[in-house]
Amino acid sequence: MNSELVVYRKKSNAVKLAALRDTCKTTRHYRTLNATFEGLCRSTLFQDITIHDPTDWLVSHQTEDQTFMDWNRSYRGVKSSKSVIYIQPLGWFTDHRAHLLTWLQKFCSAFYYGVNVQVMPVVPLEKLQCGTRINPSTQRCQLNARDIIEFLKRKRKSNSLCTIAVTMVDLYPRETWNYVFGLASLTNGVGVFSFARYSERFNDVPAETDSLRNYEDWSVSGKLLWRACKVMTHELGHMFGMQHCVYYNCAMNGSNHLQESDRRAGHLCPICLRKLHEALKFDLVERYGAMLRFCEGAVTKSAPLAEFRSLGAWLRAAIEFLEKQKQRQQIKHR
Repeated sequence: MNSELVVYRKKSNAVKLAALRDTCKTTRHYRTLNATFEGLCRSTLFQDITIHDPTDWLVSHQTEDQTFMDWNRSYRGVKSSKSVIYIQPLGWFTDHRAHLLTWLQKFCSAFYYGVNVQVMPVVPLEKLQCGTRINPSTQRCQLNARDIIEFLKRKRKSNSLCTIAVTMVDLYPRETWNYVFGLASLTNGVGVFSFARYSERFNDVPAETDSLRNYEDWSVSGKLLWRACKVMTHELGHMFGMQHCVYYNCAMNGSNHLQESDRRAGHLCPICLRKLHEALKFDLVERYGAMLRFCEGAVTKSAPLAEFRSLGAWLRAAIEFLEKQKQRQQIKHR
């Protein structure tokens, strides 16, 4: 990365404040909500997006702003009959990899606070009946993501809010593409995502004849867990109708490559948080508290991982800010 190319994608505070307001509802409850999110927007908790390279997302994509009101007009809401997020593992997730699924489930449960997140039994790759190929650039075996989408559509449960398949094998969407991190059908509420390129071992020189079995012994590091949790919550955000964020460094930023994905925040900006809050109606402090407990290891009953330390510190600061803001609002309304 060339440091001389670092610039800021900066939007004025007026634009950001307008983007998060609910201009239709005028009850005291919604006026208070507007004030809460406006307070977050004016705080120092959230950073602008940085562009480090000509291949970064905002340089190569025409990404439109999606305000809260834009989102609210198009989002259909969560039906009580479709209330479960299913994580469908594909391939080898036993023994040394089983904790990856636990971490994904626990982190998603905190991030999408109040939603039931369940892990499905592992589906062996041979039962997918999907196309495979050897990637000409990496010489690694890949799975056809479109075939997996069709498999998920056939197997989707009636109470599924969405079903997300995860695999450690690299993916491709069609023969003309080199690879894809993931693929989703928003209308059908299904998607598949690969963590192969998030592994430090992906760039190792593969065996002379690569096969699916060569992915089997890849270990799960703290860095892979952090990357996996971020990509999972990002892609689930699309299932809740959120487009790529252009306002702040946010969990919903688009990314074209691994370095850009690593720079993406593990939390939502005030505008995207407003959208998710409207969908799920959680308490902001309770949700941040659940995420903090995860980062500190209380939820997984394990030692905190260094990769989650920065997010934990940010969450403590956000909780402190919201609690002080609530106290000021209570004094104001006495």
